[in-house]
Amino acid sequence: MKKNKKLIFWGIPAIVLLIIAIVGVFDDDLIGGGHTYQVKIGNLDAVVESVGEVKGEKATEINLPDVICDRELRIWQVKIVDMVEEGKIVKKGDYIAQLDQTNLSNQMRDRMQEKEKADADLKNARIDSTVRLTQRREEITNALLDLEYGKIDLEQSKYESAAYQRKAQMTYQKGEIQLEKKRRDYLLERNRLKMNVQRLEERVEWLNDLIGRYQQAMRSTRITTPQDGIVMPGTNWDGSKYSKDDEISIWRPLIATLPDMSTVISETYVKEIDISKIAVGDSVSITIDALPDNVYSGKVNYVASIGEDHQGFDMKVFRVIVRFDSSDSDLKPGMTCTNNIVFDHYRNQPLIPTEALFRDSLKQVVYLKRGGQVIAQPVEIGVENQGMAVVLKGLKEGDRVMLTPPEDKL
Repeated sequence: MKKNKKLIFWGIPAIVLLIIAIVGVFDDDLIGGGHTYQVKIGNLDAVVESVGEVKGEKATEINLPDVICDRELRIWQVKIVDMVEEGKIVKKGDYIAQLDQTNLSNQMRDRMQEKEKADADLKNARIDSTVRLTQRREEITNALLDLEYGKIDLEQSKYESAAYQRKAQMTYQKGEIQLEKKRRDYLLERNRLKMNVQRLEERVEWLNDLIGRYQQAMRSTRITTPQDGIVMPGTNWDGSKYSKDDEISIWRPLIATLPDMSTVISETYVKEIDISKIAVGDSVSITIDALPDNVYSGKVNYVASIGEDHQGFDMKVFRVIVRFDSSDSDLKPGMTCTNNIVFDHYRNQPLIPTEALFRDSLKQVVYLKRGGQVIAQPVEIGVENQGMAVVLKGLKEGDRVMLTPPEDKL
């Protein structure tokens, strides 16, 4: 009997303690019906993530030949008939691309027709010049003869009346004036015809030179590489890479590049809503899609001051260049990379999972468990990254927040 009383005396408190322990363990689920997270103090970086492309900081450019970009040829765009694939390893002098000759050929044919007409005009102008100047010289000769006759009449008039002498004198003076006029007209006509012939000669010479440049341009439509390297196509206005059947403008003449991978960069485009957060010198963590086990570090080297439209974005974007701190043989031009640009650091701040954040009206809140109750606690969030959020106001270390809303908030 004593033994049973002893069991009852010690057993009841033990059962009570066990129940309390169980309630304590499962308290999080009993109150609010969800999992919880205990707020911890930690560090978190504020980052802007953007996808970029690995490139060499320096590269040998392969542009449209200068002769094709000559504006006198009036060739504004050239079609790519054929082009080697991206990433092809080439040697100096190897074939890169073939440009369309159709427009060049048509323009050259038109200029050759113009030259035929200019040659005919020049020939006619020379003949006309010879005929007209011959006529002018004959007029001078006739005027000179008339003046000689007038001189004879003037000399003979001394035997005539004073009136006749006056008339002979006036006739002679008129002859002198006519002779001077004929000589002056001859000089003016000669200069005019000379300038006309010279102008036609210059046009024929210009057309000859232009046709020669068209021929040179047609010969230069086969593009070859100036040195060894890896071919990376140039980009169009919308950011797409050139390929067969694309048009290259003389105002954007870059066909391809041969990158120098001794210094590596990532070219990326950042949305206009994030660009104000980024500055030159910001540190960057870079991962390569093709090399998932490698993580590279770098720094922002350039931020464009003017936004642009770019393929794949529904808003203006800004070009950003990230320079790798180091390079290795695994990095190849054209690789896709992810740039995590760190623009701020939060140290010793309360951290919670982003899934613990909820929207209540216009405020961000967390559901805080305190004293056996669930409280909708407004919070001020600094930054979110990697599934975690920095809490600037509203929570302290050790607080427990729910990862799912209470049933009455669903």
